[in-house]
Amino acid sequence: MRTTVTIEDSLAVRIEGLRAERHMTFKEAINEILSIGLDAYDGPDRRQEQDRARTIPRDLGGELLPYQASTAEMLALAEGEDHK
Repeated sequence: MRTTVTIEDSLAVRIEGLRAERHMTFKEAINEILSIGLDAYDGPDRRQEQDRARTIPRDLGGELLPYQASTAEMLALAEGEDHK
């Protein structure tokens, strides 16, 4: 993609230093810097936030009870009538 961007002078000096140090073109330096910056932006903390917000549905099979039971009815069924 070709575009025009205005870069602050202090950043331009840093980019030029990186470019000269690594014998890169200006385009290569900008692409590397953007890649590293975007990787850091989408780093582990951000990915963990996205993972925590995601719920993966699982099929647990058919119904355990043939009807909508109350909590007391489920406890009685699971533990017997002496659950109280």
